[in-house]
Amino acid sequence: MYGLVKTMRDSDGREIKLVGNALTFVLYKSCFGRDLLNDIVAFARNSADAETVKRFGELKVKSVEDLNALSAAAREKVLSAITDYKFDSEFTLNFIAALIATARYPQKVDVIEIITEIPPYWLADREVIGELMGFLSLFISQKKA
Repeated sequence: MYGLVKTMRDSDGREIKLVGNALTFVLYKSCFGRDLLNDIVAFARNSADAETVKRFGELKVKSVEDLNALSAAAREKVLSAITDYKFDSEFTLNFIAALIATARYPQKVDVIEIITEIPPYWLADREVIGELMGFLSLFISQKKA
């Protein structure tokens, strides 16, 4: 298996292998009828800019109680950061499914089965998102001379 290979675990400790390589583009297009590179570019363009993410992180709000404890101005800052952040969960699920399908190739896969295997908390888990950023950068990074 070539390309970027990562093995993640779900909350039950079950291993889920993700592989990103040229085949991922073909499987993504086959499964979802869309071009992966175009979707990556759109995802990057539509996601929050670095300043929004920074503002959100500075406030350290993890629960409703944390939000209620903030001053009215700070609460407004959090709500503003949330509305500025446009996370595309459909793209994220599709991308993870394509990475799983690549790992399982040449096995024929049912994309719906794969998506239902993806732990829902992965969409908000920092570690998982960090790993996905590695795959995204693999697909858009420039060739080294």
